[in-house]
Amino acid sequence: MAAWGPASTVPLLRGSHGLPLLNCVHRMFASQTDGELKVTQVLKEKFPRATAIKVTDISGGCGAMYEIKIESEEFKEKRTVQQHQMVNQALKEEIKGMHGLRIFTSVPKS
Repeated sequence: MAAWGPASTVPLLRGSHGLPLLNCVHRMFASQTDGELKVTQVLKEKFPRATAIKVTDISGGCGAMYEIKIESEEFKEKRTVQQHQMVNQALKEEIKGMHGLRIFTSVPKS
């Protein structure tokens, strides 16, 4: 599997009065959240030929926004928009509960 560097530090999400949002936990350690694990599992099932899958909750741990990096042969000879559509289709149920999603796709180097 390809390796990506550590995710950049996500700032603590704050409400309109500058107070931390209580339903979002600021992540201080590297273990995956339940949401990250769920999205990763779905992607592994939908993209069995993937050589790398990295899912990061970039909303501070509350599951509102994710960054996905996936490398798979399934993307070969497809335009980037088609690759992203494939990921969106694979995660259609999970996306319903999200605020946003950043997708980065690639084909393994031969």
